[in-house]
Amino acid sequence: MHSEKIAVPLSNDLFSEIRHLTQPEQNRLFHNIVRYYVQKNKREQLIQDLRYGYEEMADLNLAIAEAFAYCEWEAFKKNHTQKVTHY
Repeated sequence: MHSEKIAVPLSNDLFSEIRHLTQPEQNRLFHNIVRYYVQKNKREQLIQDLRYGYEEMADLNLAIAEAFAYCEWEAFKKNHTQKVTHY
């Protein structure tokens, strides 16, 4: 398993708080921070990808909607002009 050291600037107060943690607590803290960062980046990337996809499909979806607008109007008109007989 590959590992890498990362330098993170910390305020003196925060460094003091972390320094008083046990080594397992420090490891858990930094593990959680990295996991949060990775999940946040994945979520942001997904949002970007979805936004891009919707923008890419916008013209096609508009063309499809315009192509079928008349059909929708005809169906609406036919449905609302028929007389309904109740038995």
